[in-house]
Amino acid sequence: MEGTGATFAQAILIVASLGLFVYILSSLKQLLNLRFQFHDADLCISYLLWGNLSLSLFQFLALLNKEFESAVGILSVMAYIFFGILSIMFATRLQRLPDSLYGLLNPYCKITLVSGVCFITVLLLPVGILAGAVTDVLLGIIFFRAAEHHPSTQEILGTPHE
Repeated sequence: MEGTGATFAQAILIVASLGLFVYILSSLKQLLNLRFQFHDADLCISYLLWGNLSLSLFQFLALLNKEFESAVGILSVMAYIFFGILSIMFATRLQRLPDSLYGLLNPYCKITLVSGVCFITVLLLPVGILAGAVTDVLLGIIFFRAAEHHPSTQEILGTPHE
């Protein structure tokens, strides 16, 4: 679709998607840090946040200037490869969690790993996006299960454990 309205709608979707991603990954980091005292994945989570921010910026560049669309396409592919590497690193770090993450640690890590491999291969990018959607659903279930369990005293008091 062409036109200002379509461009504005795409920009809103980019910002909303980025905002949700930042909120969800920040919440995951907080859950891992406070509930499980697990900090091994913190750096990977930060890099994933920055990687997603860069993808969003590339998408904005393509929206704002059609002349840069092919260059932005190449940068986006490179960012997806980087994002795939980060996803693999995140999954392998998260597997060190001493808890089962409410029974979903293994499936979440394996599907995140598959998603990362698909991003790296570029040709399997659509499969990676679908695998990413599955990890999002698993992450939602993890959050619901975490909400069912009573928080620790440390979580209630908001004591940082870093």
